[in-house]
Amino acid sequence: MYKLCKTEQSTKRQREIETCLLSLMEEKHYDDIRITELCERFGMPRKAFYRYFDSKDGALHALIEHTYLTYSGFTPEGSQKKRTLREEMQYFFSFWLSQKRFLDALNKSNLLPKILEVSLGFPINEYLIVSKFLPNESSWARSQIFKFTMGGLLLLMLDWYKDGFKTDVTVMADIAARILESQLFSRLNDIGS
Repeated sequence: MYKLCKTEQSTKRQREIETCLLSLMEEKHYDDIRITELCERFGMPRKAFYRYFDSKDGALHALIEHTYLTYSGFTPEGSQKKRTLREEMQYFFSFWLSQKRFLDALNKSNLLPKILEVSLGFPINEYLIVSKFLPNESSWARSQIFKFTMGGLLLLMLDWYKDGFKTDVTVMADIAARILESQLFSRLNDIGS
């Protein structure tokens, strides 16, 4: 996939390569982009690319994951801020609205589902300590609940994006908060009724 950088300088360079990939994706379909072209655009030798990424797909995965991680709700500083559920959801949808350029580039190459794929493999306890929200659950259960919740939120966000972000952020936040606050089924008898 991609290499974890050990220095601030190499981390910065890796992100710059990802930004270069994003720029190319704004111009053409992802499948038509070659590593050689990316390296030429960035101004580095092809072998230097492999110091940071195993492949073009590794660079794409890094771009998605690192974009995802810029949502401060996943940072130690951001997770310590006290927000209500609705405030957190408003922040979540505002974040994705600010990532329209990124979403447009993925959409151009039919890669929006990659956001979900990356979120399912997200190293949860490394960035977000969900045990504080679910202290009585096992590590495995916390992981599954997080994936289920984030998958749903991301699907809701992607539908909102595909609709052109027509609905106001506060309305989206309210809808998401109501979904998260409600039980899916209050009784098993309700299923299929």
